[in-house]
Amino acid sequence: MVIIRNFRPPDLVAYVQLVNGIDEVDGLGKATSVEHMKERLGQPSYHPGEDLFLAELDGLLVGYADMVRELEIGRVILDGAVHPAHRSRGAGSRLLEIAINHSRKLGAKVVQIPIAQGMQAGEHLVRKKGFRLVRRHWQMSLTEYGGGALQIPHGFELRHFLPGDEESLCALQNLAFAGSWGFRPNTVADICHLVNTSCCHPEGILFISEGQRKVSYCLTMDHPTEKEKGYIRMMGVDPGYRGRGLGRAILVAGIEYLRKRGMKEIELWVDSRNSSAKRLYYSAGFKRKSTTLWYQKRLSPD
Repeated sequence: MVIIRNFRPPDLVAYVQLVNGIDEVDGLGKATSVEHMKERLGQPSYHPGEDLFLAELDGLLVGYADMVRELEIGRVILDGAVHPAHRSRGAGSRLLEIAINHSRKLGAKVVQIPIAQGMQAGEHLVRKKGFRLVRRHWQMSLTEYGGGALQIPHGFELRHFLPGDEESLCALQNLAFAGSWGFRPNTVADICHLVNTSCCHPEGILFISEGQRKVSYCLTMDHPTEKEKGYIRMMGVDPGYRGRGLGRAILVAGIEYLRKRGMKEIELWVDSRNSSAKRLYYSAGFKRKSTTLWYQKRLSPD
């Protein structure tokens, strides 16, 4: 009989083994390290003891439901899976039902679930539970750069992150993405945690500034398990400075940094409806690698 229970700190290693075991079969790019998972569970806004549910069979972890609270914008993001060797036994359905009920208790208006396109069993399950498709995000990959040399527009300068930049990075990120679908404004605590994780390096957080004002940024990160893969985790431009070549410049700066560190593949994510961003990434040589389907279930009529 499958038992559903909350995560406990001694579960860490077994949980990472479960996530990596599922990824080995499904190939969804979720493979991680114990150190990286520990950092993730330690995020300021995360509550693993309450919001991470595990499915256990005869003492073996076989599935999980991982919830991220974003109640400031009325939602909970749910991720989860059951190991292929233990599917079709009801564990996934039970995990999903428990997560939905928990989201209601938290006061969430919606639950959103990202599912890799092609995972038909997952799509069937969430549709059966009343979810509907609301968005598509692309994962894009760069292996051969074709965007030309870095050019910083006249009157601007490039520099990397320095201690004390956390507040301005937070403000710039929130300004750049204000009003974007699914964006929850960051807190300074969120940014402080992120920039101090093992996959993030100060010299890989880049700013373009005009005088003392930071107007564009790019935050790069390492992959937790693949040494030759890097990410552009966040990048954006102050809305008042768009159309001046700063988006291209900060993207190229991030790419150059990762390539100098030996990254043979660079990945990023983009909303499929963001035409201007997609044009920019295509022009640098990025290609669409996969699509994530975002499903939503409304819990409140508001």
